[in-house]
Amino acid sequence: MTSVPASRSPAATLAAVLEAVAALPDLSPQRRQNMASAARTVGRLLGRPLEAIPADPQLLSRRLEEVAPEAAGITRERWANVRSLLRAALALTRPMLPGRQSQPLSPNWQTLYDRLPSTSRRMRLSRLLRYLSGLGVEPGLMTEAHGVVFRKVLKEETFLKHPDATWRDVVWAWNRSREEVPGWPDVTFAFERRQQTYGLPWTSFPPSLKADADRYLDRLAGSDLTEDVPFRPVRPATRQLRERQLRTFASAQVQRGRDPTTLRSLADLVALDTLRNGLRFFLERRGGKSSSSILDLARALKAVARYWVKVDTATLDAMSAIIRRLATGRRGMTAKNRDRLRPLDDPGIRHALVSLPPRLMRMADSNRLRQKPAALLAQTAVALEILLMAPMRIQNLVHLDIERHLVRPARTRGALHIVIPGGEVKNGNELDYPLPQESAALIGRYLERHRPVLTTTGTRALFPGTAGGAKSASTLRVQIIKAVFRFVGIKVNPHLFRHIGVKLHLDQNPGEHAVVTRALGNRSIDITAAHYAGLETAAAVRHFDKTILSLRHGDLKT
Repeated sequence: MTSVPASRSPAATLAAVLEAVAALPDLSPQRRQNMASAARTVGRLLGRPLEAIPADPQLLSRRLEEVAPEAAGITRERWANVRSLLRAALALTRPMLPGRQSQPLSPNWQTLYDRLPSTSRRMRLSRLLRYLSGLGVEPGLMTEAHGVVFRKVLKEETFLKHPDATWRDVVWAWNRSREEVPGWPDVTFAFERRQQTYGLPWTSFPPSLKADADRYLDRLAGSDLTEDVPFRPVRPATRQLRERQLRTFASAQVQRGRDPTTLRSLADLVALDTLRNGLRFFLERRGGKSSSSILDLARALKAVARYWVKVDTATLDAMSAIIRRLATGRRGMTAKNRDRLRPLDDPGIRHALVSLPPRLMRMADSNRLRQKPAALLAQTAVALEILLMAPMRIQNLVHLDIERHLVRPARTRGALHIVIPGGEVKNGNELDYPLPQESAALIGRYLERHRPVLTTTGTRALFPGTAGGAKSASTLRVQIIKAVFRFVGIKVNPHLFRHIGVKLHLDQNPGEHAVVTRALGNRSIDITAAHYAGLETAAAVRHFDKTILSLRHGDLKT
């Protein structure tokens, strides 16, 4: 299975791997050179010297998945070759699991393999069966312990992106084959849950609790149009969130030892001691630390206590004190989002991102792709262009209607506005985005040539799905994430484009919060200033430094 000498320890870094490869006498000069070239390519893309890159398959796998080769000018074919050569170099210095096709199956395993009912099942089990063949483990000798070892090998001796997911595929395919394929070894592999769940269905609680929750949520959503409520009804997504919070909080009480039959109404759920008990469950899951989701949960429960249960002032004051202690102290954007925006300080990455929509449209128009892949590429181009020029939320983006939301003002040639009524926007503010001429032309090109390929129904959705109507937000989200990573080399989600637009504008125009407020459709400039506090610091410092340097070099008069 491996050419590793018994006396040789695995090399610690890629530089050490190449040194070990250079010392092997039976390797051709061309093969040696190709492996060295592949390692240098990996080092360049990771931005680190080979001496600083651990020769650990697990670590390398995670780091290689952060690489977008096409964004660095490397074709997919070349990148596959680089990974193959790097894996081969590692295999010369440490154990590495052969690929699905490189290790032949033993005759007995081949017989069972041929009985598998589908190509998908064969693909899932090929690597395991070849591994067992290489070890000399025949079907009659197979035990559950071999599966345990193989799972460890997947993690430690492969470049697999998600070894645990691969193992789950193996387990499913193996257990199904045990039931369906004659002669399959009588061994069962156990499934492991991806994460420990604690949420219980409403049926685990008295019906009165669910009924009380429904009445509260219906009022919150303004379901009764004859009732005059002193607040703006929440959107359906918010109603679903509050329902989920109430149910999971009730489930947390059960996890903390409470009899579910004692939770008969929302009054039982938001009693002060019950509130403390449930919040401790969530805090303990995070090692005693609060989070924005825990804080939001506590605020939602306090709202139930105040407006629905109508608890006394002393109880509300105690709840407010708990909420103050839960506050994370974070103002503005999260550190995670700041980290995701930092690559945009690089002019090359910044230009690649803002130039991506026309680039994708040129690729879609090039006639080098089949019709549907080209149309999907054009669709992604339009989605990205809108996110860059009209930074809206993904739910508004995915539900854009050609007739209702794309407005062409009278007596204007080629002009296009995206107009979304306030009732369809999260904060209730109408959005009106006049698009630049080139953006309107790009959307027009998509509507004329590519969108008809994606739908045969009469849907008016700008982004039609396969089942008619609008494409799902999750599907369009994945399209956007994959395209940006593939061609730009950074990982961004659709919502981050709102932050991206703010950063790009404030980098050039520090302090222009009023413009950003209008572009995002925020209610007030104070909300914008609070959320993006500090985002423009780097740009302001650059302007500040430029003044100092100009004075130093005599470019400014004093």
